Amino acid sequence: MARPIHITPIHVAAVALSALVVAFGAGKVMGDQSLVKLTSEQSRNMGLKTAVVAATTDTPLASLPATVTPALNGRVVAAAPFAAMVVRVDVLEGQVVAAGQALAVLFSQDALKVSAELAQAQAEVRMTAATARRTRTLANEGIISEARSEEASTRAEQARIMADERGRLLASAGGAGRRAGEYVLKAPIAGRVSQLNLQPGGGLEAMAPAAVIDRDDRLWVEARLPAAIASQVEVGSAVMVAGARGRVVAVGSAVDPRTRSVVMRAELAGGADVVPGEATMVTVTRRSAPDAVALPRSSVIQINGKDTVFVRRANGYLPVTVTVEGRSDAEAVVTGLKPGDAVVTSGVSQLKTALNDDGQHDRHR
Repeated sequence: MARPIHITPIHVAAVALSALVVAFGAGKVMGDQSLVKLTSEQSRNMGLKTAVVAATTDTPLASLPATVTPALNGRVVAAAPFAAMVVRVDVLEGQVVAAGQALAVLFSQDALKVSAELAQAQAEVRMTAATARRTRTLANEGIISEARSEEASTRAEQARIMADERGRLLASAGGAGRRAGEYVLKAPIAGRVSQLNLQPGGGLEAMAPAAVIDRDDRLWVEARLPAAIASQVEVGSAVMVAGARGRVVAVGSAVDPRTRSVVMRAELAGGADVVPGEATMVTVTRRSAPDAVALPRSSVIQINGKDTVFVRRANGYLPVTVTVEGRSDAEAVVTGLKPGDAVVTSGVSQLKTALNDDGQHDRHR
């Protein structure tokens, strides 16, 4: 006759502890099975390359066709202060110039007249200044009244103001040329000559734009932003153009009914390898999740329908499922990794094949 089994609380605790140990062991084995174990030599033979992921605040939102334009706040017009005839042109359209560099030599009857008036005004200044000094001396000695001395000083000040005005007019022309009536038109800023309205022998009206100078270190890109994502882009959002970074400076508020888009303009940082008028692509971004990291786009691969990356470990490469927040041509922003993780960027497909082969081997074993 079988003896009855008495189950005590001690037996229950022992069984639970055994189950916990078994479950822990099973979980560890499953983790080991998903790890693709490779030696350093095998990794080199497979051409595996890795990159370290870094935290980011900008997530790619969309890549849009765009046009490079000069920044409106970086464009300056060199205008002719006097109506003139072009004697000589010293620069070409598209040429890079320094601030103050001569653009052209112009001849003007008005400039000749102002030059004569300046010489006359300077002579008047010398004469009235001398008279003011004499009357001041006589007034101090009591020979003439103080009022006459003050009147002479006033005439001297008026002559000086007139001479200064004529001098400023000539200075605005850029400087006198070699002959009377000639003046040199100079570049107001350093940059590139984007427009030149000068021809030797041609005429130029007063205050007409003789040349347009664009700063080389300040370019804009203009793109049409789909209305569906316009609310996610704000002034200050980062953009990428031809490997150069920039910031959004304006987002339109009126939606074009034909294209269902708004105008977006962004300013590029110096060093961008683009020129005004060039058609390019701009990648627009939005603010990332707090735990987002950036990594090369080639690192992300689909495994069992999930976005996955292979993270390097001490004894192999571990597939880690990630959530992709956004992609650009070269970069992806994901969550599920930590800054500093080393992910495979080249040879990802070989690792996926090796992982599948290991899984099939385990199922048939």
